[in-house]
This record gives sequence, C-alpha cells and structure tokens, in this order.
Amino acid sequence: MRVIIESFTRPDIARMKTAVARLADGPAEAADDVTIELYAFGGCPGQRVEFRASIPSRGEAEVSHADELQGIDERFSAAVRPEELAALGRHLDVENLMDLPPNADERYVPGSLVGSVTITAGNARITLRFPLEDEDPPEGEETAMRIDPGPIPFVLRASMAPPSVRPALAQLAAVVNRLTGRS
Repeated sequence: MRVIIESFTRPDIARMKTAVARLADGPAEAADDVTIELYAFGGCPGQRVEFRASIPSRGEAEVSHADELQGIDERFSAAVRPEELAALGRHLDVENLMDLPPNADERYVPGSLVGSVTITAGNARITLRFPLEDEDPPEGEETAMRIDPGPIPFVLRASMAPPSVRPALAQLAAVVNRLTGRS
C-alpha cells in the first residue's frame, strides 16, 4: 500500500484530526470540508473500468461507474446515513495514517486495477493507493475490502493493507456497497 501525504503543516494536521474526530461524533458535528473518496480504475483499452464514490461529511455522496466491457456508464447521488459517517470517522485514525510508511517504490503494471482512498479536510490530504483484484482471494486468505459496483468486484486482499487501516476500509466498503445497492 502506498501512502501519499499532501499539504501538511501543523495547523493542517490539527484541523484534519479535529474534523475527523467531529465526524466520529456524528455528521451534525462534522466540519463541512471532510471528504472520503474511493476511486478504482484500470484495465486494458476496451476493457477499462472506473469507479468513484465521493462521500462528503455533509450532503449526498456522488457515485460514478463506467465499465467498457460490461457496457456500464452510470452516475448518481445518494444519501449517506449519519451512523455510517460516524462509523467512518471512528475508524479513521489520522495519526496512524500519517505514520504509515510511504512505500514510494510501489509500482503498478499498465492495465492493472488500482484503487485509492483519499481523506481530505481543508488543505490536508492523505491518499492510500493499492492494487485491486477482480476476484476474491483463494480460500483461507482474508479480504480487507470488497466493493461490488456491478458484476465484477474490486477486491483488496488483507495482505496488501496494514492491519491498522482494515477497519476503515471495511466500513467504507459497507457504505459504498449500500449506496450501490449491493449490500
């Protein structure tokens, strides 16, 4: 898993921690500028897949899904339940995310399926980038996140995600799968 930390000053860090903590207390307490975005993309020409779910701390989530092979091209807005947002806030540990090693050497081959989760608050942004698969891992290997936007899943093996971020990824998957009607 590759970690990218952008635009951090001490006030940015403090603001992000405070915003995420307020989100954990419930969306009514959340700062306007907390956004969690899941993005999955990849595939060879003619088989490209792109999925994005942007979940703001206030307002409706925006979801888009395009799959050239399956002929899918959809966009919609959907409400996120307050308890889902609060659970996301409780599972996000800004300090822990900042302590993850950057793994800047991680590379992806052309056409591979790649996922990212970006948490934004004010000028602060943390992005986790990771390889995805389009099938469940072999029996006995755990899954850190499984998104079902359509006929082909986006699967992150547990071995590819640090244990400390798996609960947040699992909660994000539950929210996104409910938004797309797959839970």
